[in-house]
Amino acid sequence: MATGKTSARYIRVSFNSQDISASVSDISGVGLDYEQQDVTAYSDGVKNFTLGHPSAEIDISGPLNNTATTGGHTVFSAIANAPYTSDSYTLTVQFGIRAAPTGTDPEFEGAYQLQSYIVNGDATYTAHLVPATATAPAWGTVA
Repeated sequence: MATGKTSARYIRVSFNSQDISASVSDISGVGLDYEQQDVTAYSDGVKNFTLGHPSAEIDISGPLNNTATTGGHTVFSAIANAPYTSDSYTLTVQFGIRAAPTGTDPEFEGAYQLQSYIVNGDATYTAHLVPATATAPAWGTVA
């Protein structure tokens, strides 16, 4: 297992059991972002907070790619074209450390729904994903 810093070239993104890494140029919001509740009392010497529910919305963007089974457009447009359902899809983001992801490298995974899929005028796409179940996505390691 390598340690240290890495680069985006070693990030692998799978959605709906399809490796769409070649169609991703940016993924943002990976992780859990907890809302804060201010619980400061008059007698406290400093503000106090407690954490509320986490948010785990993720945006994925990249070049328009309609390659069968692995193109971002192929994968996301098929879901966006389906009638609205509450189907959930597994999103897996693996971070290889100075090499392709292998055992014990960081991984973020959870059940997601596609909230929106938009193709932009510069031949890129943006997909907005939201958690699909009450179970929060979680950090782990590549198996």
